Amino acid sequence: MNRKILKNISGVAVWIMLGIFSSSVCATESGADSFPHGAEGIMVGALPPAGLYFLGYYQQYRATEFLDSNGDELIPDFDLDVHAFVPRMVWMTDQKILNGQLGFYGILPLVDLRVQMAGEHDHRSGIGDTMLAPMLGWHHGNHHWIAALENILPTGDYDADRLANIGKNYYTFRPIFAYSYHRAAWDISTKMAYSFNTENDDTNYQSGHYFSADYSLGYQLFPDVNIAVQGYVFKQMSDDKKDGVDIGFRGQSIAIGPAIQYQQKGWSLEAKYLTETKVENRPKGDAAWLKLVWSFN
Repeated sequence: MNRKILKNISGVAVWIMLGIFSSSVCATESGADSFPHGAEGIMVGALPPAGLYFLGYYQQYRATEFLDSNGDELIPDFDLDVHAFVPRMVWMTDQKILNGQLGFYGILPLVDLRVQMAGEHDHRSGIGDTMLAPMLGWHHGNHHWIAALENILPTGDYDADRLANIGKNYYTFRPIFAYSYHRAAWDISTKMAYSFNTENDDTNYQSGHYFSADYSLGYQLFPDVNIAVQGYVFKQMSDDKKDGVDIGFRGQSIAIGPAIQYQQKGWSLEAKYLTETKVENRPKGDAAWLKLVWSFN
């Protein structure tokens, strides 16, 4: 299996989003999926008061299998190892639109990516694709929700002849909805998104649109400590296209795992470990996440 064929059926990726931002990989071109699968968790639907905030995400993703639509190994000798640090700045204003608080965020991931498949190896490090978004947040009693429109710009390094690429070389537009219900010691949260991808002009390849959702069921064990079951659901909703022709190859996966959060006034730290299952047309692996939230107010 030569390098050009491998590039068209697989590859590796980084997201890094409101999550988050992950470095997950899927059945899109070169696996360049920019959604941070599993990055968000406890109280993701509750925006903070006006001010400036820093969110720092660290992810380590490792996969040693690439499965087809039947759950069988598709690529021999496959190994993917991604380390990503994703800084995110959030600015919440005092302005209101549709009675929702207006805010903005920007994300610029830093990625170290190693991939091996069918005797081929590649290693890249650098800055990934930039993410920018306006958002609105609402609060009503125990209910909190957010609407955002994320724009992913192809600023990351890309070369069509490489096996591994940190950048995607196409734009993605992503409406996002996040919701949290918090009552007594319990928290139920989710962040849902639908991603629309433009065509990669260097390869005439258009990655399929996809739905992704993080979820979290949390409980306040102690005043400063929350525990949770967290994960994500990913489902590609349209076929990939090459030269305008549908070629199929839709990806999907589900992930689940434990999480813990420690919080103090002005900052919090959340850690989780997620295992993927129900995987089709993408790598199957495990991810570890660490998320720091810091208030400058």
